[in-house]
Amino acid sequence: VTLADWPEAHEPTVHRSKAVGEPPFPLGMSVLHALSDAVASVADHRICPRLDAPATPERVLMAIERLRAARPA
Repeated sequence: VTLADWPEAHEPTVHRSKAVGEPPFPLGMSVLHALSDAVASVADHRICPRLDAPATPERVLMAIERLRAARPA
């Protein structure tokens, strides 16, 4: 690891930020939450689905089937 030898970014950025790599890591969670919200719509958002990561197509389908079986008639 080598630190930058200049104190500030030369380009006009937000707060002179030099970082570009961090957002993709935490933003990946938004995909899991969006899938979970879509699965919850099967039961009109009355039941919180148990969707484990990684949310493979099989796991999403299993969560949908669990909600279909558990939703009130």
